[in-house]
Amino acid sequence: MIESPKLATLVSRTAEVLRKHFASRPAGEKVSGERELSKQLRISRPTLSAALNLLEREGFLRTRPKSGRVLVRRRSRTARSFSNNVALILPGALSEMEPRVLFWIDELREALAKEQHQLEVLSRPNLYTARSEHGLEELVQRVKPSAWVLVRSTQAMQEWFAARQLPAVIAGSRYEGVRLTAVDRDHSAACQHAVGQFVARGHHFLALVMPKNAAAGDLKSKAGLQTGGAQAGPNIETMIARHDGTVEGICTSVNRLLTRQSPPTAFLVAQARYALTVHGYLIQRGLRFPKEVAMISRDHDSFLEDVVPSIARYRVAPEVFAQKLSHVVMELTVGGNPRPKEHLLMPKLIPGQTLG
Repeated sequence: MIESPKLATLVSRTAEVLRKHFASRPAGEKVSGERELSKQLRISRPTLSAALNLLEREGFLRTRPKSGRVLVRRRSRTARSFSNNVALILPGALSEMEPRVLFWIDELREALAKEQHQLEVLSRPNLYTARSEHGLEELVQRVKPSAWVLVRSTQAMQEWFAARQLPAVIAGSRYEGVRLTAVDRDHSAACQHAVGQFVARGHHFLALVMPKNAAAGDLKSKAGLQTGGAQAGPNIETMIARHDGTVEGICTSVNRLLTRQSPPTAFLVAQARYALTVHGYLIQRGLRFPKEVAMISRDHDSFLEDVVPSIARYRVAPEVFAQKLSHVVMELTVGGNPRPKEHLLMPKLIPGQTLG
C-alpha cells in the first residue's frame, strides 16, 4: 500500500520553495496574495497559508495591517530551523496522572515520533498557581519547542499563552474568551444527553456533583445540565452540588442534597474518582441502583470497569483523543498559530447498573 504524503512534509517543501523564490527580493517588498501564489504553485490555499505562516515564524515575512505580507529581510537558503520538540506541561508528575491521561500521552508521543517530533513532558506545579506569570516567562525563555500542549491548564495560563501568540494547544477545556486551539470532550453535549437518559427513566430531580474550584469543563457541564433540564420541560429540576475534593467534603455535599424536601434521584458526577465516592456513599445510605437512585459518571477511567454495581459513564477512546490532538499539534509545528478552533469529541455512553 502506498503511504499518502504527510501535510507537514508538503508544507515544509512549499516553505523551502518560497524561501528560494524570495531570496533575491528586497526587504519591504509586498508578497503576492494567497490566491495568486496557490495557483502558481498548484497547491491548495490551506497548505500555502501554513507555509507562509511558517516563514512568518522564522522572521522571513511580516503581516502589516491593510498591506498584507511583506518581506522582512533576505535570508540564506537554509533559514533558522526550529526545534522538533513538542513540550507538554503537566501540574504534577506523570505518576500522579489518571490512567486515561497516561494512555493518551503515550499515544501522542508515538504519533509525534512518526513525524520526527519528540514529546517533552514538563512537570511544573508552580505554573498552576495564582501567580504563575514569572514562571511562564522563565520557561518559554529556556524551552523553545515548536509547539506547546497545555494539560489541565488554568484560565490565567491559557490567557498568557494566547496573549503572546505562542503556538499552543489546550488538551482539555478552553475557558470562555481564550483565543487558543483546544481538543476536548464535549462536556456540554454529554451532560445534555445525560439529562435525557435520566428523564427517560422517570427522574425529575437531577443533580450535578462537581468541585468548588470549577475548571472550564465543569462550567460547560453545568451549562449543559441546565440547558438539558430546560429543554426537558418545566417539571424537571436541576441542581448543583459543589465539594472540596475530599471524601468527607463529597459526602457532606451529597448528604445536603439528600436532605432536601425534594431530593435528587439522579446524579451526574464530574471526574471518575469523585464518582467512586458518590457511588459508595449512596450505597452506604441504603439507596438501591437503579430502583431508587441513578448515577452517571461524566468521565471514564479504567478503574471504573471493576466496580460493582457497574457505573454508567461517558468515554472518549484515548487513542481517538490522541489522534486528533497530534493532528492539531502538527498543524501548529508547521504553520504557527492557525485560527483558534475548539475540536470537540462526543463521548459515548457506556451502560451501567447505576443507570439501569
